[in-house]
Amino acid sequence: MTLKTIDASLVLHMADRATRPASRRNYLWLSRSADGWLYLVSPLVLALFSTTAAALQFFYVCGTAYAVERSLYWAIKNTTRRLRPPQAIPGLRSVIVAHDRFSLPSGHTSGAFLFVTVLSQAVNPLWLLGYFWAAGVGTSRVGLGVHFPTDVCAGAALGSSVGLLICGAVM
Repeated sequence: MTLKTIDASLVLHMADRATRPASRRNYLWLSRSADGWLYLVSPLVLALFSTTAAALQFFYVCGTAYAVERSLYWAIKNTTRRLRPPQAIPGLRSVIVAHDRFSLPSGHTSGAFLFVTVLSQAVNPLWLLGYFWAAGVGTSRVGLGVHFPTDVCAGAALGSSVGLLICGAVM
């Protein structure tokens, strides 16, 4: 069995689960939670519960991290040009329509892992629990049929690595 066949069989298994209303609802909720709005609102929420300086530093770190991550994300995605599961697996229909054509790496997953990494490094180590949410975001993207599991793993590695790199350099 190859990694490619494991990837495809996991997508098919999770897409089958998405036919259940509860699973579909959970996948959609998790996926939408990483659409980007959370990343914009969080510095404002942090400002309510901490000093303005801490909120500004977090905003600076997040902005820098996302600029680096998004640049790498687009470069990798447009270099690898890996087709999404519906184009690569005959007969597969995704639950949602992706905004772009290529799947590697998963941008939702990368953003979620970056966000949790920056929060845990810059704000409080308790935010490490957020990795459960970030993993759920990645799982939802496979379940919705828009990513392969290896796309999600690549996104998790990208987001975590950039978060650690930027926090290590800035803080």
